[in-house]
Amino acid sequence: MASIDVLLYTSKVLKNGEHPIMVRLIKDRKPKYISVGMSCSKAMWDDKKNLPAKKHPLATEMIIKIEKTKTDARRLLMQLEDEKASFTAEEFTKKLKNQSKRITVLQFLDEVITDLMKADKVGNANVHKNLKKVLERFRNQKDFTFSELDGSFLRRFEQDFRERGVSEVSMSVHFRTLRALYNRAVVVDFAKKEADPFVDYKISKFNTKTQKRAIKKEDIVKIASLKIEKGTRLYDSQNTFLFSYYCSGINISDIIELEWTNISPDGLMEYERNKTHQRQVVQLLPPAKEILAYYQKYNVGDYIFPYLDKSKHKTIPQITNRIKKVTKQINQDLKVLAEMAGIEANLTTYVARHTFATVLKRSGVEISKISELMGHESEKVTKVYLDSFENDELYEATLNLL
Repeated sequence: MASIDVLLYTSKVLKNGEHPIMVRLIKDRKPKYISVGMSCSKAMWDDKKNLPAKKHPLATEMIIKIEKTKTDARRLLMQLEDEKASFTAEEFTKKLKNQSKRITVLQFLDEVITDLMKADKVGNANVHKNLKKVLERFRNQKDFTFSELDGSFLRRFEQDFRERGVSEVSMSVHFRTLRALYNRAVVVDFAKKEADPFVDYKISKFNTKTQKRAIKKEDIVKIASLKIEKGTRLYDSQNTFLFSYYCSGINISDIIELEWTNISPDGLMEYERNKTHQRQVVQLLPPAKEILAYYQKYNVGDYIFPYLDKSKHKTIPQITNRIKKVTKQINQDLKVLAEMAGIEANLTTYVARHTFATVLKRSGVEISKISELMGHESEKVTKVYLDSFENDELYEATLNLL
């Protein structure tokens, strides 16, 4: 059994000469003291009632706060005992402090974003920043509590997305981030596990199937055949796209961070994937070597491609933001290149990676080998890339029936 009471902690003297007012938890015959956030002098304290004396100028306000803290502590103690939960005095203190904090959803989002930035998890921090923006828009800048985050809230949030024409892939990202935020809040007792709205609201209903992104091998040839003026941004974008295709579909962020030290004299490229931190080794094809030869001649610096500068982009956030900006620019350029080449597909940096996988599949290469070349953690991931190709091939096969 445990007990709760309030006292003036005379063993400690504050700078103002007063003593802190404490909630005392006695559990397993051991006391644990939790500050109420107020202090009082011995002369202004009623030892019989364990409250500020009536003559204290702030007696009413202080008593209200003390009684509330005591009530919250007793309610928490009853809850834990009813649940027959095992807890230490330290855990009880943490839960009580979190209960009194009454943090809102947007405030907690700010805390999570700050923690992620401190851990250099810039990408994840940006995902949470985007969630905050859409929540603020949905709520007209009005904050809300975790108790308001219920099934009705989620359904209205979804409806707002649909009315604005937001894709289900984007919706899925926002809802999964919000669910992760709620789970974080449960861990630190800002939200209740038994009130979790995501138990009944299923995120799996969103259609997140990868849309067809691959183009044909002939289209790659058309892009490579375009005569673009050397030294221009458009030329760099053309080379970046083709280099990805020729080098096992290397991701754009990995390309941008490639340094000359990643290239060996015997024609191997070795690097670590940003996404999975998996080590990749690629045997460079002649077209890829030609692209490298150009930058070896004209680009001075540690990086192969002319996007990063170590004198300007020093921190992880600086590099991450630069990669994001460069990727946007390249995607803009690829639309120009697609039009010049007469390709109707929505050309992006990711199309090169999908096309690499699809061309190999059409050439009869086993999925296990394609998966290894792309640095996927499993063949299941690779199959996602190839789904649209498989569907097209099956449809074409059925045409033989006509």
